[in-house]
Amino acid sequence: MRILRSAALSIDKSVARAAELFDFSRGRIPPGTLTAAAWPGLTRSLVRQLGQGVAGVTGTNGKHTTCRILAAMLRQADARTLYPEDIAPSIDEVVSTLVQAADRRGMIRADYGIFGFESGTLDRAIRLCSPQTLVLNNLYDDELGQGTDPVALAGKWCDWFGAMAAGSNILVNADDPVVCGGFTRGVPPRLTYFGVEDERLNQAHAPTPEVPCQRCGAALAYRIACLAHLGDYACEGCGWERPLPAIYAIDVDLGTEASRFRLITPRGPLDVCLQLTGLHNVYNAVAAAAAAVALGLSPVTIRKGLESVTATDGRDERVVIHEREARLMTIKNRTSLQEALRTCLLDRRRGHFLFLLDEAVQDGPNGPWIVDADLEGMLDTSRSLHVAGAGGAHLALMDEQMDAEEMAAASDVSDVFHDLMRRLTPGDRLWVLATEGAMYAVRQELKDMEVL
Repeated sequence: MRILRSAALSIDKSVARAAELFDFSRGRIPPGTLTAAAWPGLTRSLVRQLGQGVAGVTGTNGKHTTCRILAAMLRQADARTLYPEDIAPSIDEVVSTLVQAADRRGMIRADYGIFGFESGTLDRAIRLCSPQTLVLNNLYDDELGQGTDPVALAGKWCDWFGAMAAGSNILVNADDPVVCGGFTRGVPPRLTYFGVEDERLNQAHAPTPEVPCQRCGAALAYRIACLAHLGDYACEGCGWERPLPAIYAIDVDLGTEASRFRLITPRGPLDVCLQLTGLHNVYNAVAAAAAAVALGLSPVTIRKGLESVTATDGRDERVVIHEREARLMTIKNRTSLQEALRTCLLDRRRGHFLFLLDEAVQDGPNGPWIVDADLEGMLDTSRSLHVAGAGGAHLALMDEQMDAEEMAAASDVSDVFHDLMRRLTPGDRLWVLATEGAMYAVRQELKDMEVL
């Protein structure tokens, strides 16, 4: 059996190398998953070889960035870390990574595995990967599939946590009442809450989040609502309120180049300059820091890891072409759109804005998640505002801003991007807010041009 398994691993690696060489693997079954299916115990045996186990991150937003920040901290601690930056947070991709990391004898040499897990398949991830540390980032209904109730999903999470080993750590975003509401009793792993505490982040003019109390069903009241339904909340009906976080950020200063904050930990405060923008990334940083504390990393290592991370892969990525800067910001739902807009509007310069939208904008639970009202405030603060791509056809702004010739070319988002970059003068900045498919197209062409 061991000889057959070794042969299967060798074949998997050969196929994976050929697929990468000839670029025909995209969209196919991830290499290694067939071998893992033939030997159901293979994944568990590989996970057991990770000296310090698996740290997982789940939720609707922030899995990739939180994993990347945590991996940076572990690298600062000189830990051997298995963290694949370029995989989707699916369990098949995680299994594929484990199989491909093993040598022909089925041996893995790493201390930690850092993986993102899809929120709806967390039960399978727990069974296969036995995470000893698990971060629960958030649950936004605008990113869940149609018909998926975030409250019901959070309840399933708590049932699944019963399969985790005693002594495991669950790090919970205290600012998300949907996530926190399910923790009533009987969860074996140790719970640690993290969050952000800064009254200046309160979005006083934004609509009050409508979130029911999971104890009594009454609407929650918010003292601070800072990002979607995240904030400081309490129920006036039964008295349930936001748990006090043990690890949290205060004195948050958001900027267009970096985010500064003080991180409060059980081992003392840390002043952090994070080279990532947006409140969502402050949350990701605090989540990763909470996991690092649970893993026993020192405060110095945590701070160095936080400050070593830079933007990448269209997540406020900076690109300079002939002295003209493009800031690439991926938007995938209403929450990420609003946070990207908040970052853009912090820019004191009157910049240029380009929205590249594909059909994904139609996938919101209540219709398109970007509407003309979202862009109205930008008309007065920008030097130019442009919309391109098939997903923007429902916006009146597209008709107003583009002539017939531009509309005809608007479906080719890469052409629109490069045309606008050519029109800019040296020193100008173009903010590009793009859906994932449109961002992929732009970045792929920039790679072909050897700009990225």
